[in-house]
Amino acid sequence: MTTRKNRNAVLSQYITVKDLFKNLPHAVIREMMDCTVREYYPSGKVVFADGDTGMDLYIIAQGRLRYEKTDSDGKTSLGEFQRLDIIGELSLFTGEPRSATVVAIRDSELIRVPRELALNILTNHPQALLQVTRIIAERLAKARKRDESVKRHSLSFCLLPTTKHLTFENLIQAIELVANSYGRCIIIRESEFHRLFPSLKETPDPEMEYHIRNWIHDLESNYNILIYIGSYEDSDWSRRAIRQSDRVIFVQDATEEPQVSPVELSLNQKYSLRIKTDLILIQPSIHSLPQNTKKYLDGRTFQRHYHIHISSSETVHRFVRGILGKSVGLALGGGGAKGFAHLGVIRSIEENDLPIDMVSGTSAGSIFAALVSMGYDSIKSRVQAKRFWVDKDLLNEYTIPVLSLVSGRKYTEAIREFFGSIKIEDLWIPYFAVSTDLSHSESHIHDSGELWKAIRASTSLPGIVPPFIEDNIVYVDGGVMDNVPGLVLKERGAGVVISVDVFGDIYPDQDKDLASYFDPKRPGVLDHPIVQLSNLINFTNLLRPKFPPIGDIIIRSILVSSRERIRQTQKSSDLFLQIPTDNFGVLEWLSYEKLIELGYLCSKEKLQAFKAEHFSDKK
Repeated sequence: MTTRKNRNAVLSQYITVKDLFKNLPHAVIREMMDCTVREYYPSGKVVFADGDTGMDLYIIAQGRLRYEKTDSDGKTSLGEFQRLDIIGELSLFTGEPRSATVVAIRDSELIRVPRELALNILTNHPQALLQVTRIIAERLAKARKRDESVKRHSLSFCLLPTTKHLTFENLIQAIELVANSYGRCIIIRESEFHRLFPSLKETPDPEMEYHIRNWIHDLESNYNILIYIGSYEDSDWSRRAIRQSDRVIFVQDATEEPQVSPVELSLNQKYSLRIKTDLILIQPSIHSLPQNTKKYLDGRTFQRHYHIHISSSETVHRFVRGILGKSVGLALGGGGAKGFAHLGVIRSIEENDLPIDMVSGTSAGSIFAALVSMGYDSIKSRVQAKRFWVDKDLLNEYTIPVLSLVSGRKYTEAIREFFGSIKIEDLWIPYFAVSTDLSHSESHIHDSGELWKAIRASTSLPGIVPPFIEDNIVYVDGGVMDNVPGLVLKERGAGVVISVDVFGDIYPDQDKDLASYFDPKRPGVLDHPIVQLSNLINFTNLLRPKFPPIGDIIIRSILVSSRERIRQTQKSSDLFLQIPTDNFGVLEWLSYEKLIELGYLCSKEKLQAFKAEHFSDKK
């Protein structure tokens, strides 16, 4: 006698095969049902790995799977399989090992079709062969689009408290409200789950799992965003919610001491290879920078952390955009005094009400990016930047040119005094400063630790300012390798990137003034030292001599070397703003007002058009 459990198993196989191969005769479908194997894969389990032997065909009856393939050039391709997708078809035809790793990212049910049966059906029934061939052709076409992102029909998340008595209902409601502006969102609680499946409270029922997977499938078909609310304990519900989620977010009250919950321990042991985890720190005040974030991050592997104040919709929006892959990143390039043009761009961003969810900066850009990340608007940033760069004349302290033209004492002290003890991880907006690790000949991203050190390293113009040395590593200006760090933001998860290049292009007629330093009768030979020094006299302000052109030449030579990286950034950025600062010198600090206005005028219309294209119906 056929049991109810067996009837469900047969029904699952029949529906799956019938829906996929609609034109096959019923006799062939019955043959497939008799010879195929129904297999269950819990979320996180590998179906097969790249290089594995095995040539059977798989059909997805329920759930969702992800594949990962690394090409010979190191490029990794990601994709997802949904219900009724076929996997393993290439190995079926070629007999070669598996060409990708496939892992379940939801509790899934697969129908395994033995190779001999699959080949027999495909050989004798052209309709089935045509269906499989079409699937192969579609996948090959997608593989050629190297920049194609993973296509997802829905995204699922799990919120978990880090402490036993933490309640965050207000946060859940705020997240739900914002998430609904990006698609249909549903909050899934343990009480609702047990109302629908009460028998699971008493005894685990394998048969019931079939209906649970169908329930999850229906939810993911009807909603774009699913948010499971788990518990502090390592319960069956919390484990189930984690298995069905693309990302797990732990919630911590920033006024309490950090704590690792039982469910977090369990997650680290069982799902660390697949599940990405983030941290929300609920902050008590929006009017000051968060503090002591490091103690919540130490010893843990969170991909990102978010500072949220419940009454601040801006912080909630930033979180939702972050988990949905829609973060807006702003990359500010280096260029010395030309960096003041960034303030004009930031003013345009503010007037267009465009969000900024993460910032990166190189050299002068690292300073302006830090001001944004600290919560300064363009007006306050303008006041502070003028006080810092222009009024103090920080580079007017020449020394014996052994390592640099200036000693760096006044410059270093000013940076340390201005930014004080601020830590990068305590900033409201994620911040990345780029320097060049001269000791290892590579770019270095500062994303934690003392903010002043990151800026001092990023702005260490070789030959102008002494390098910054920490832990026996020599850091110099980030512009040596990456002067417009937009790619950094893409690598850190930004969905939209606005990159700003303020360096500009150099034209030959701009260098005519340099001829006054050379002996007109001997090409390539400098004139008498007295003549050279006379060119440095500022007759309008004798107490403020001109910066020697050697500094300008050194900086220009350094930044030219990262032009290829800038071209790559330009291709990958959603908006690349190149401010034409060609008529300004890289050390022309007194022209800051003109540079700010130039940045504003050159970015205003482009940012308006950008907003209309990308944010017409979103905050």
